[in-house]
Amino acid sequence: MAVAAAAAWYEELREVEYREEATFKKIGSICKRLAMDKDLSEEEVGRLKEERTTLREEVQRLVLEMSPQPDFSCMTEAERAEAAERVRSVEVNYGLRLTHEGDPRGQSIQASARIVDFDPKQGGLYYSRYTRGDLIRFNLDEESPIGPMRYIDSPYKKESYFLRLCKAVNFLSVKIGCSDVSYPIHVYGTIIVRDSIDERCVYHFRRDSDNCQLISSEAESLILTGPKRGLALAGDIYVETDLKMKDDLVQDRELSKGLIIIRGTPARLFEKGYTSATKSLATRLSTLDVYYSVVDRALEGTIAVEVVQGSFHGRITANTANMRNELVLYDSKEADAITVDNCGDLKLLRHVVCVYVKDLLMIAAQTSDGKSERISFSPRINDRAEGPLVVGGTELRVKICWSVMNP
Repeated sequence: MAVAAAAAWYEELREVEYREEATFKKIGSICKRLAMDKDLSEEEVGRLKEERTTLREEVQRLVLEMSPQPDFSCMTEAERAEAAERVRSVEVNYGLRLTHEGDPRGQSIQASARIVDFDPKQGGLYYSRYTRGDLIRFNLDEESPIGPMRYIDSPYKKESYFLRLCKAVNFLSVKIGCSDVSYPIHVYGTIIVRDSIDERCVYHFRRDSDNCQLISSEAESLILTGPKRGLALAGDIYVETDLKMKDDLVQDRELSKGLIIIRGTPARLFEKGYTSATKSLATRLSTLDVYYSVVDRALEGTIAVEVVQGSFHGRITANTANMRNELVLYDSKEADAITVDNCGDLKLLRHVVCVYVKDLLMIAAQTSDGKSERISFSPRINDRAEGPLVVGGTELRVKICWSVMNP
C-alpha cells in the first residue's frame, strides 16, 4: 500500500504540474494579446480578462485539490527501494510525454530520471546526485582528469596576487554520526566531490566489497584517500555519497546515498584564514556527518614523503598554525598504507592540502613507539620546498609543491 500510495501521489503531482504549466501558457498568451493588440474592442478586452481570471482561479483550484503527501516514515527498506523504482518510472513517462509534445524539457527530465531517488528521511523524492549540468551529455561517473600543481610553473609570484587567490575546501573527516543498525559496520562504496574547476568526480573514499572499512563506533571516521588536487570554492561544491554495508548473512544494504551542497557564494567570517563547518545527510540507514574547513586565499600544497634512512612505522599528519584539525596523510596500520624500508617514497593516503597563504603548514611524524617530530613550511605562490624530518632512527625528507588553483 505504501509503495502504491507514493507512486500515485507523485504521478498526481506531475499531472498537476503539467496542467499548471499549460494553464500558465494560456494566461501568458492572453496577457501578451492584451498588451500588444491595440485593435481589440472593449467587449473582447472584457472577455479576455474574464478568461484570464478564470484560468488563474483554475490554477489555485489545482493546488488546493492536490492530495496531501502520504506518510512514508514506516516504509521498510524493500518498500523504499520499490518506491524509488516506481517514482523513476513516473519521471521517465512524464519526460516521454513532454518529448512527444515537442517540449524541450522532456529529454532533460528523462535524463535526470536516472538520479531520481526516494527516501522517507529526505521527505520522499529527491535527487541523489549532481543535477546542475546537462545530464543528456554529461557523464556523471567521469573522474576529473585534472591533477595537482597545474600552475606550479606559472609566473604568479608577487604579493599583489594574494588578493586574487580563490577560496578552497579541505574535508577534515566523514563520520557515521547516527546509524539505524548496530556497530560494528563493514563499509564500502564511494564519496566523490565536484567543484567548479571541471565538475567531474574527485574521489575521497573508494572501496569495493572486498576491501571494506570496519567502523566500530560513531566516533570513528572513514579513512579518506583524497582529494588528488585542491578543491576550489569558486562556485558550489557537491559531495555525493554512495555507501553500503556488507552483511554476510543477507544481501548487502545501502547505508548512505545522497547529495550535500557547500555553497560558494555566502559571506563567511574567517578567523585567521579559516572557517569550519559540518553538514549532515540523513538517508537510508544512517546520518552522515561531513566536517570541512573553508580556506580563504588558498594555495594548494602537494606533499611527498621519502624515507632516506631506516624504516618508518607510524603516522604522518598535517595541520597549520591556524587550523588545528589534523589531516592524516599516512598511517602504517591501515591496510592500504605501504611501509617502506630503506629509501623510497611513502604511499600517502592523502597528499594534497589547501593552506591560507599567510599561514604555516606543519607536517608531523609520530612513530609507533611514541616518538614525534615535525617540520614547518611557509606557503609561497608557485614554489617548491623540502626539508629533513628525523624521528627516532628514521630520516624522512618532506617535499612540498605550492600552486595556485585559479589561473
